[in-house]
Amino acid sequence: MEYTHYPTPGSKAFATPEVGVVRCLYNSTQGDLIAVVGSGVYVVQANGNTTKIGTISPGSGQVRMQDNGITLFIVDGTPKGGWYCSLPIKPQQGLYGALTQIADSAFYGSRTISILDTFFLYTNPDTTNWYVGTSEFSDESTTPFDSTYVASKTSYPDAIVGIVAVGQTIWLFGSQETELWYTSGSADFPFQRLPSLSIGAGCVAPYSIAANSDVVLWLGKDKAGLPRVYLGAEQTAQPISTFAIENFIQGYVDCVDAIGNIYQQEGHTFYVLTFPQTGKTWVYDLSTGLWHERCSLASDGKTEVCLRANAWACAYGKVFCGDPENGTIYEVSLDLDTDAGIPIKRQRSFPHAIGDGRRMIHRKLMLDMQNGSGIAVNVDWSDDRGQTFCAPVALQIGASGNVWPTIWRLGIARDRVYRLTWAGGQDAALMGVFLDADTVAT
Repeated sequence: MEYTHYPTPGSKAFATPEVGVVRCLYNSTQGDLIAVVGSGVYVVQANGNTTKIGTISPGSGQVRMQDNGITLFIVDGTPKGGWYCSLPIKPQQGLYGALTQIADSAFYGSRTISILDTFFLYTNPDTTNWYVGTSEFSDESTTPFDSTYVASKTSYPDAIVGIVAVGQTIWLFGSQETELWYTSGSADFPFQRLPSLSIGAGCVAPYSIAANSDVVLWLGKDKAGLPRVYLGAEQTAQPISTFAIENFIQGYVDCVDAIGNIYQQEGHTFYVLTFPQTGKTWVYDLSTGLWHERCSLASDGKTEVCLRANAWACAYGKVFCGDPENGTIYEVSLDLDTDAGIPIKRQRSFPHAIGDGRRMIHRKLMLDMQNGSGIAVNVDWSDDRGQTFCAPVALQIGASGNVWPTIWRLGIARDRVYRLTWAGGQDAALMGVFLDADTVAT
């Protein structure tokens, strides 16, 4: 194998502000972890204690947050769904101001929110318009919205889905095409479209949009196609989903509800894309350019469901995710081998073992795995192109030393697919699998 496959991280409960859906996690510019759980908005401290700073409209849908260093702003996608509060004077110290629902008539709601050059950026839901708040917005009485600070998407007449600033470029996502804008400093409107430049792919799901300072990823499509995952950087974009993953995604009924998040751990940056109704989670490693699927197990320890995380954030030197049902915020760590006590299923399947059309004698299969965990790895295989698999054979991984678990005399097959499955074992990295097979005469 070209890569060593290390286990995905586990999780443990860190805080449960209230029972409900964790709708958003956000790391403020002052370093605080802010969570929206149900209708409650909480500051989650480094020791796991929580402080409620206010409420927003109840619901289970995603919300988005952004701050400008002095004010935190929250949007939920409804016409008047906007709330704000002041930040403490000192980072991670002091009190947050009262959370206030905005009443300004020039605020039209927004599904997503971003910031560039001290201006909050909003989209007017289900229209071709977007708008900005006053520079360094603090509250609607001293820094009211300007009703003339509105612009339209003009390259193609599709509705705007979302907005995000990447570096010094604003990405304005329509349902079928995307425009790029920059800071112009004009008095009538502070931003201007990059002339003669657009991205020929729009966005299918507003909450699939996730960005860091360098790139943006989203679930999108062009005017002639079906959903696929795109990565944008600087002023260009390209699809990054493989044909196989696109085949899966394009069969899902809930693409419009897809949720995307970015987090970084151990030097790798991951884009986590979850389809909550279908129950699937796909993850793209930006550092290696590789995809993998993640799942959680239901309480029976067998049924696969989507990863129990629909919100992510990094704060206090740790990675956190939020549960979509019970309001728990988890700490995500590579040192943990369970999801809050439930085993994590690991599985790696391999390409078809095919000779030149003749049957092959499979003499032995040998695993090269990092020892130390002492777990059992189940090996099974299919001789009908992956339709059915045989009863698994358990191979014990050594607790120490140099161990090469091996299965001998595996029979004859013309087309065989092997796979490995195990649970736990954070030390059980898979470095290689070796098959010894000979082609028979007939």
